[in-house]
Amino acid sequence: MAQQPIQVTVQPGSEQVVFSDVVVLNGGPTGFVLNFGQWAPDQPGLVRVYSRVGLSPNHLKMLWKLLEQNIQGYEAKFGAIPIGDTPEVPHSHIGFEPKT
Repeated sequence: MAQQPIQVTVQPGSEQVVFSDVVVLNGGPTGFVLNFGQWAPDQPGLVRVYSRVGLSPNHLKMLWKLLEQNIQGYEAKFGAIPIGDTPEVPHSHIGFEPKT
């Protein structure tokens, strides 16, 4: 039996995409909460949380595997994604190449 394709619909009121440059993860034996937020540039060390998502341990591990597959595919096409220990962006610019 063929597997049905997944259909995704965005519910009214949920259309806005919230940018997140930090995720705070809390968990226990029954589940995890991912707190998506942004560093507060005016208050060093403060993270403002804008979205929270709760997951069972099983669903968190499935998400991890899905993210891993997508990152591998992205890097195969566009090259390695640099990461570091600081929240700074590892690029000197974002978007179009600056004119020289």
